[in-house]
Amino acid sequence: MVTIMVGERIRQTRQARRLSLNDVAERAKVSVATLSRIERDKQGLELGLFLLLCRILKASPQELIGVEDGDNIDPLAVRARTEKLREELEELMAQLEFVRAEMDVVHSRIRRR
Repeated sequence: MVTIMVGERIRQTRQARRLSLNDVAERAKVSVATLSRIERDKQGLELGLFLLLCRILKASPQELIGVEDGDNIDPLAVRARTEKLREELEELMAQLEFVRAEMDVVHSRIRRR
C-alpha cells in the first residue's frame, strides 16, 4: 500500500478537475508558490485553508485526507455522517467567508485613514 500525502491528493484532485495552480491559488487567496509547496508536501496546511481547498476542488475532506471506509462500517451510517459533516463544513466555510469579508472592510477603512 502506497501512502499518498494530503498535498499529493490536492494536486491530483486539482489536475483531475483541470484547474491550474494559478486558478486554485487565486480563489484560495494564496500565492502560486505557497500552493505548489503545499502540493509537494513541503509546507504545512492550516485547517481553514484545507477546508477552503476542499470547497474549491469540490472534494470532501475525507477524499483529500485519504480516509477509506472499512468493510465493517455500515455504508448508510458513513453516508449520513459524511452528509452531516459536509453540511457543518459548508456552514463553517460560509462563516469564514463572512468574517474574511468583514476583515477586508475593516482593513480598507484603516487604509483610508
